[in-house]
Order: sequence, then C-alpha cells, then structure tokens
Amino acid sequence: MGMFDWYQPDPPITCPVCHKALAEWQGKDGPCGLFLWRQNVATAVDQLADDDCKLDEGRREVFRLPEKFMIYSYSCDCGHAVEAVCRCENGSWTSTVLVPASHTPSRRI
Repeated sequence: MGMFDWYQPDPPITCPVCHKALAEWQGKDGPCGLFLWRQNVATAVDQLADDDCKLDEGRREVFRLPEKFMIYSYSCDCGHAVEAVCRCENGSWTSTVLVPASHTPSRRI
C-alpha cells in the first residue's frame, strides 16, 4: 500500500457529473504521512494513523504542502474520478480548481 495524505477543500466540492458532495480527497504530492490537510490552514490539522504511529501537533508543524499539488476523489457513486489542482500561497493551501472531466478517467467498465 502506498502512502498518501487526506485533504478537505474549503468550501466543499461536489462531483461535476452527479453533484454529490465529495467527502474523501487524497493526494500523493504532499508529505504522504497520512496527514489531514484543510484548505486555508498552513499545517496539517491531524494525522489519520494508528495512535502508536501518530505524530503530535508540534512534530507535524514541520511538514508543508508544495506550491502546486493534485488531489483526487473517487467518493461519488456515478463512477467518475474527480481531480483538482491546488495551490499554496505563503505556505498555506489557498485554491482548488477542478480538472475538466474530459481529462479525468472514469472508473466505469
């Protein structure tokens, strides 16, 4: 299993196809320590790992997101993968823009 981080866009994003709220966002461009990042917050707000592996808040503070990164969600029932490009300014995640659906593969078979 590869490592990744969790993301919470603010405001929340809906699927561009079925308009269902997309609750689960992941990405592999950040530190990949199972951190939970919330848009407009500079440091990870949590680490979704087992308690014996979890870093305390002070140790999480050294990790940051890159200036530009991708996140993705497969949490809608319509079968479409949704991707977004995110950007940071002054070390804080400030923007999230969906990748057009024509550039995102579908999970449907």
